[in-house]
Amino acid sequence: MYYMARVQLEFENDNGQVKKKSETYLVNAESVTDAEAIVHAEFKDYKHEFEVKSISQSRVIDVLTAQ
Repeated sequence: MYYMARVQLEFENDNGQVKKKSETYLVNAESVTDAEAIVHAEFKDYKHEFEVKSISQSRVIDVLTAQ
Protein backbone atom coordinates (compact mmCIF):
# COMPACT_ATOMS: atom_id res chain seq x y z
CA MET A 1 0.00 0.00 0.00
CA TYR A 2 1.20 3.52 -0.72
CA TYR A 3 1.04 6.48 1.65
CA MET A 4 1.65 10.19 1.11
CA ALA A 5 3.93 11.62 3.79
CA ARG A 6 4.13 15.39 4.15
CA VAL A 7 7.42 16.38 5.78
CA GLN A 8 8.47 19.85 6.92
CA LEU A 9 12.22 20.30 6.58
CA GLU A 10 14.61 22.99 7.69
CA PHE A 11 17.35 23.78 5.19
CA GLU A 12 20.10 26.32 4.83
CA ASN A 13 19.80 28.67 1.83
CA ASP A 14 22.69 30.21 -0.10
CA ASN A 15 22.88 33.10 2.39
CA GLY A 16 23.29 30.74 5.35
CA GLN A 17 19.77 31.36 6.65
CA VAL A 18 17.76 28.42 7.94
CA LYS A 19 14.39 28.20 6.17
CA LYS A 20 11.51 25.72 6.24
CA LYS A 21 9.88 23.94 3.34
CA SER A 22 7.33 21.17 2.97
CA GLU A 23 7.86 18.18 0.73
CA THR A 24 5.60 15.24 -0.07
CA TYR A 25 6.91 11.69 -0.34
CA LEU A 26 5.27 8.54 -1.66
CA VAL A 27 6.00 5.72 0.79
CA ASN A 28 5.45 2.01 0.17
CA ALA A 29 4.47 0.65 3.60
CA GLU A 30 2.17 -1.77 5.39
CA SER A 31 0.58 0.85 7.67
CA VAL A 32 0.67 4.51 8.66
CA THR A 33 2.98 3.63 11.54
CA ASP A 34 5.29 1.76 9.20
CA ALA A 35 5.28 4.68 6.74
CA GLU A 36 6.27 7.11 9.50
CA ALA A 37 9.08 4.79 10.61
CA ILE A 38 10.36 4.61 7.03
CA VAL A 39 10.40 8.42 6.74
CA HIS A 40 12.24 8.77 10.06
CA ALA A 41 14.81 6.17 8.96
CA GLU A 42 15.32 8.02 5.66
CA PHE A 43 15.97 11.35 7.41
CA LYS A 44 17.92 10.08 10.45
CA ASP A 45 21.19 11.60 9.18
CA TYR A 46 19.63 14.86 7.94
CA LYS A 47 21.66 17.72 9.44
CA HIS A 48 18.67 20.01 10.17
CA GLU A 49 15.32 19.53 11.90
CA PHE A 50 12.46 17.75 10.16
CA GLU A 51 8.91 16.90 11.19
CA VAL A 52 6.41 14.47 9.71
CA LYS A 53 3.32 16.68 9.43
CA SER A 54 0.88 14.13 8.04
CA ILE A 55 0.58 10.70 6.52
CA SER A 56 -2.44 9.60 4.54
CA GLN A 57 -3.32 6.67 2.35
CA SER A 58 -2.55 7.37 -1.29
CA ARG A 59 -4.89 6.69 -4.16
CA VAL A 60 -1.88 5.40 -6.12
CA ILE A 61 -2.35 1.69 -6.66
CA ASP A 62 0.97 0.85 -8.29
CA VAL A 63 4.17 2.44 -9.60
CA LEU A 64 5.11 1.41 -13.10
CA THR A 65 8.74 1.47 -14.17
CA ALA A 66 10.52 0.81 -17.44
CA GLN A 67 12.41 -2.43 -17.59
